[in-house]
Amino acid sequence: MNRAFFLRALCCVVIIVIAKLPRAEAADIQGQVRHGDAPLAGVAVRAISAGGAVLVHTVSDETGTFDLTGLPDPPLTLLFTAAGFTPNRVVIDRDTGAETPLVVDLKFSPILSEVTVTVSRASAEELATTSALAVVRSRADLESRPLATLGNVLSETPAMIQQSTTAQASPFLRGLTGYQVLNIIDGVRFNNSTFRSGPNQYLAFVDPSQADAVEMTLGPASAEYGSDSLGGTIQVLTPSPRFSSSGGLNMHGEVDVSAASADLSGAAAARLFVSGRTLAWMGAASMRKHNDLRAGGGADSHNVLHRFFGLGEDAVNEIIGSRLQDTGFRQGGVSTKLAFRPDGAQSFTFWYQGGRQNGVRGYKDLLGGRGRLQSRFDPQQLHFLYGRYEKVSTGWLDSLSVSASLNVQRDGATTQNELFTNPITTDRSRSRVAGVAVQGITSSGPRHALAFGSEMYWERVDASRVVADPVSGTQRVLRPLYPPGSRYDTLGFFAQESLEIAPRLRLAAGARYTRVHFGSDADAQLGVAAASEDFDDVTFSTALSWRPAGPLGVHARVGKGFRAPNLNDLGALGLNDLGYEIPASQAAPAGAFIGQTAGANSTSTGKNVKALRPETLMNYEVGFTFQTRPVYARLQIFDAELRNPIVRRTLLFPADRVPPSLAGLAINALPQTPEQRAENVVTVATPLDSQAVKAFVNDGASRYYGVEALGEVRLTSTLALETGYSFINGRELDPNRAARRLPPQQGSLGFRYAPGGRRPWLQIVGQFAGPQRRLSGGDIDDERIGASRSRADIARFFTAAVLTPWRSGNVFIPTGETLAQIQNRVLPIGAVIHGVLVRDDNTRVPLFPATPGWFTVHLRGGWHVAESTKFNFAVENLLDRNYRIHGSGADAPGLNVYLGLKYSF
Repeated sequence: MNRAFFLRALCCVVIIVIAKLPRAEAADIQGQVRHGDAPLAGVAVRAISAGGAVLVHTVSDETGTFDLTGLPDPPLTLLFTAAGFTPNRVVIDRDTGAETPLVVDLKFSPILSEVTVTVSRASAEELATTSALAVVRSRADLESRPLATLGNVLSETPAMIQQSTTAQASPFLRGLTGYQVLNIIDGVRFNNSTFRSGPNQYLAFVDPSQADAVEMTLGPASAEYGSDSLGGTIQVLTPSPRFSSSGGLNMHGEVDVSAASADLSGAAAARLFVSGRTLAWMGAASMRKHNDLRAGGGADSHNVLHRFFGLGEDAVNEIIGSRLQDTGFRQGGVSTKLAFRPDGAQSFTFWYQGGRQNGVRGYKDLLGGRGRLQSRFDPQQLHFLYGRYEKVSTGWLDSLSVSASLNVQRDGATTQNELFTNPITTDRSRSRVAGVAVQGITSSGPRHALAFGSEMYWERVDASRVVADPVSGTQRVLRPLYPPGSRYDTLGFFAQESLEIAPRLRLAAGARYTRVHFGSDADAQLGVAAASEDFDDVTFSTALSWRPAGPLGVHARVGKGFRAPNLNDLGALGLNDLGYEIPASQAAPAGAFIGQTAGANSTSTGKNVKALRPETLMNYEVGFTFQTRPVYARLQIFDAELRNPIVRRTLLFPADRVPPSLAGLAINALPQTPEQRAENVVTVATPLDSQAVKAFVNDGASRYYGVEALGEVRLTSTLALETGYSFINGRELDPNRAARRLPPQQGSLGFRYAPGGRRPWLQIVGQFAGPQRRLSGGDIDDERIGASRSRADIARFFTAAVLTPWRSGNVFIPTGETLAQIQNRVLPIGAVIHGVLVRDDNTRVPLFPATPGWFTVHLRGGWHVAESTKFNFAVENLLDRNYRIHGSGADAPGLNVYLGLKYSF
């Protein structure tokens, strides 16, 4: 792809189109805002274009009347907001625009049908009638509870929120996470090529105070956004400044402060808004500090002393304490948005956000399961900005938008194994992604809308790795996690159609072509070979929505998702969750076989490692909605097949042909299991980790199927019942076995009392998850899940530096036992533990054969103390239950009292 040619052509097309398009004629919309029969004064009314730009802003008067003047032709969305009331969005199409005056009713308590979701490129859709199941969390939700990261606001939804450590949350959407879930900010791609396969931390780079709302849509959206959207899409909507309706210069702001007890955390955020009739600006800053977490009951279910030495909760607490050491962190951020509206038909928007996390450590690698000396994430830094121009009612186009973006993410890690003499490895990487996108929307009345356009992203990744010897004090520069100067470029063309075929029957269809290019240059000094690979695919989606009778709706969707191998698949080299990883391109020439699993005891599939191909997902689902004034219910049933999945697998070699090195590192053969001996194959390890070496490969196919349900019943005008449930089963098809990190069934049931206005509101929620017994081989070895260990692992940990204060010679002081006594107590030779016969020192036995189910209760509430002051409180995990969200690296917070105060001026 010729970047310069593409940019010139793009600019020429945009300039010609804009120059040729006629100026839009101004239009007016009048109406009244009510609550029941009572008019509402002081309601903010904003007209928003299909691209998300605020066009006009006004406030209702004492009779509830509003008047929006100078509007371009529809389609538009009107947003109505007022303190104490649920925001309401009204979609104005070409026909509805003439039906004025409008009458808009604001409710005290949430009604799902009045919330919209904007992940679709064409326009906002009512949440209750979308063909895909979607969840929206508003600013009020973000302020109502303690949030360690932005992703935590999606708890109590069909998503499972896994946390590798307290500062990192990774939503699982339909069993998939990491780079198989797409993240976007205001429609701009946030994912980059360094996103990992498993749970990752990148959504946590966005401070909760920098979001105005978070949308989650389940199922693939590759027809709209291209690579990565397999399990679903998460969109962060940023706050927008308001234009002045009076014509003068207005200034207002807000300050939020909060504190929580489980991690002794405190947070503060401030926003300042300055607005005129054509220019509006917002600036914000935030800071948070989280200390070490106290988990439920003051316990740590996977603590390293419990895992390797079999110590109980009281014994662990006596040695270490009731808080999870090294789980604290700090986070700060700044953001700003500038909006310029020269007339009713044009708008310019500029957004910047920056953030940094400090002091983040990987608890699962430390006392949370591995016993390493160091596992630090530094830096963790984000700079994200975009500029967008939008012109509405431009001839045959309803809107035309052009945007440019820059996404810079810095990521780093420092690791050291159990001994003071072990080398210290420091990895650093920086991803810079520049993007350009053009989108047009056209419609012919309320029955038809077409969105189409193109986008391109150019990514450059710089990386370094330094290995320090603490004994000699020397340092070596080695081949880094990613080849330095790697290139990852993406080009896409898309079209999305929405058509009302007949009354009550609507079709939505879309298609996209995506092409990805990866390249890296040779570096003989670092042992990096030149590489150049291209991947492409055509994706599509089709959805039918039918309302056969008043309250009943039926939805059917078929779609194809796509994910090209990213830099983490193609070039990653280093220490990860289940051991040392090398790229498939380094394993293939050495004659490596693909293992059946990612476990240490894996046998061989007999298939050689080959070059990577894209993975695709075919998704089929049907949904049912039932909606009356007091009741909303939704059931979604889905079946998805992931083909050519890129998965982590153990590498095996013929026992008589083990190479001396892999990817520049010396390797040694590990002791064979009886099954490996029968196949005459062997696993290998590097000096940096005792576990078997892994690689990402295409292997087989997987199937995910399940049900999701949401419901709300308005029991009275002030009391509502809210519930949700999800169940998913995931299987690898050849051989038939459990998929990796499969979420258990989970759900919630709550009551919300919301009298509205300035009166206090109250919510109580019961949340549960069933046990997860369907564990893969990788799950069993994962210290966050099965936490398997062997007698050799116990011996290795016995010499760990973290035990120095509690070890005297060959005796562990707290119990007075020798190494042999601990081994014989925890894993005696000849014993059968969790169905595994302990044959020798290398037999691995899981600490947990399943993730236990759990149930907890949360209490939340709030009160508008005054017009300018709002108070929120919560008591999370009211029962102080000790539990762990499946796959997490730390137990969930225990009893957690939260207080928040918001002052507006």
